[in-house]
Amino acid sequence: MSGRGLIWLLLVSMGTAQAAELSLEQRLERLERRVDKVTELTLQVDALRRENRELRGRIEVQEHTIQGLERKQRDLYLDIDQRIGQLQGAAGTPPTTPGGQAAVPAPPVGQAPGVAASSGGATAANPAREAAEYQAAYDLLRPEQRRYPEAIEAFRAFLAKYPNSKFADNAQYWLAEASYVTQDNATALVEFQKLVAQFPDSPKVPGALLKIGYIEHAAGQIDAARETLGRVAKDYANTPEADMAQQRLQRIAREAR
Repeated sequence: MSGRGLIWLLLVSMGTAQAAELSLEQRLERLERRVDKVTELTLQVDALRRENRELRGRIEVQEHTIQGLERKQRDLYLDIDQRIGQLQGAAGTPPTTPGGQAAVPAPPVGQAPGVAASSGGATAANPAREAAEYQAAYDLLRPEQRRYPEAIEAFRAFLAKYPNSKFADNAQYWLAEASYVTQDNATALVEFQKLVAQFPDSPKVPGALLKIGYIEHAAGQIDAARETLGRVAKDYANTPEADMAQQRLQRIAREAR
């Protein structure tokens, strides 16, 4: 083979080697780019996970804060109800004598003191005891106690024992209110509705309807809430309950915008 042939073969061999080497480098570059992308995506996923954990933590804190505010709000509603009742002369506490003892209602004409009236259901054989038992249940709701579950059981027991008591409508109302304060809206709704149905002339009806409207609003039953709250505002105008119903109706209107 001539010298020119050898040179040509050498150049061809060098070119082939360089081409193979460039191909390998290109492959490495592609792999490196892919690895970089995977690494970048992994870092992004890790960052999203951290953000998600932080958001969950914030949500838990906010939920705890909201629950605390709801409890305070319901306690405030209870306090307002008690104050309204006191101002209306129907605070739900039995009348007391100047000495602080529960006043014993006079027995009906023709009935001797201490003798139970017969009305087809359980009645108080001792009016003083009846008043004391109601007072004991009511005291469980006071701000210094707030023993709501016990109050619920006490009012249930009172109503079962004294269904015809003059305190029955108040007992029914505070039974519903105690359920409302403990955020048992389903039970509270039933108990408030029971008050409205069984004691339509009770001074506690406006408050019961107001709370029914609140519960319907919380449950997303907007039309029902508007109707109930509108009834309070119309039928019981110039009362604290009517003012509170108007405020909630305004809030519902703002939320609908």
